[in-house]
Amino acid sequence: MNRNLEAILIVLLLVSSIALSVAAYIFGVFRFDLEIAFRMFGNDNPVVIAIMTVVSFLGDGWMPVILVLLAAGVCAVLKKWLEAVFVVATLSSGILAGVLKALVGRPRPPGFLLAPSDIFQSFNQYAYPSGHVLFFVVFFGFLSFLAWMHVTGRMRGIIIAGCSCLIVLIGPSRIYLGEHWASDVIGSYLIGTFWLIILILLYLMIRHRIESAGQPPR
Repeated sequence: MNRNLEAILIVLLLVSSIALSVAAYIFGVFRFDLEIAFRMFGNDNPVVIAIMTVVSFLGDGWMPVILVLLAAGVCAVLKKWLEAVFVVATLSSGILAGVLKALVGRPRPPGFLLAPSDIFQSFNQYAYPSGHVLFFVVFFGFLSFLAWMHVTGRMRGIIIAGCSCLIVLIGPSRIYLGEHWASDVIGSYLIGTFWLIILILLYLMIRHRIESAGQPPR
């Protein structure tokens, strides 16, 4: 991608993320959040609920850590050490989500119940942004990038398609299950994409320096 376009995209994502975050802090819940929540209320299709629940489960509790360690382990087995480090770095999305939740302090939708056993209660009592969506965009987005870079043949398409489906589904699932407002999800997609691009650019920069030093990463 042209560097000017990269810079423009990063700035647009950053400005949009900040603008929506500030608006969520000042105005709380938006009108379209209420309208979307109202339309989804009572649409209890068992099949849809099952799909949305399974997708959301991948972002619950310690599941993100488990998924990251599994993916990093695969990279380590393949001796892709730099890739393993950056896969672990995708967990930074959780730190980012926690900080923003504390800063914005937006309440969850009515009916949301915070489990007493939730290990992240101090952060998860707040809605904006969605930690699930942020993690999915950064983690599965980075896996898609690695697949595009290092995997060939049919497996590349399978990995990218699978990761893309999860990224697309996690947003609606959080709204459908009554865990988040629509703007929580929109903000998370924006913030997550911004952070994903930063990680990818940092990865490419370090990889280039290693290769320039005559030690190409395996």
